[in-house]
Amino acid sequence: MNRLPSCCRHWSLAASLALCLAACAPSLNWRSVQLGHLSTLLPCKPDTATRQVALADTRYAMEMAGCQVGDALFAISRIQVADAAQAPAAMAALRSASLAQVQASAVHPLANSGNAQTSFDVLVDGKRPDGTPVQARFQWKLFATEVYQIAAYATHLGPEQTEPLLGEARIR
Repeated sequence: MNRLPSCCRHWSLAASLALCLAACAPSLNWRSVQLGHLSTLLPCKPDTATRQVALADTRYAMEMAGCQVGDALFAISRIQVADAAQAPAAMAALRSASLAQVQASAVHPLANSGNAQTSFDVLVDGKRPDGTPVQARFQWKLFATEVYQIAAYATHLGPEQTEPLLGEARIR
């Protein structure tokens, strides 16, 4: 059985989610979305999916909610680990997989309100699987046994696309 390289698996998840998405209006129509203990805003009505993912040789069920407006994809996801002590390593593995997925050529860490052990925020310049440029904004958060990823992908990301998504993200 042919398996995708690990750098492509995460993209295939995002692509699968994008294919499942219903068409959204071209304007940003922000609405509150809850996934586990995380609430944030998404700019269109999200579709949801659950997929099995392998991170650092461990399989997890990843719950996702996301939507697409124009060439921008907005997604939140959650994995749950068996023990809270495993969460930082799972977050690091998810971060590495996400950066590999977009073939990150430049990673710009950003200040956020959390600490580096429970929250991490970056802007990334990279490439889509077809080689075209993409910018991605990622934020990862930990809460007990849960690891969250909040992400936006587009050819060019502006604050009007990322600030409501990331600025309103709260663990409740």
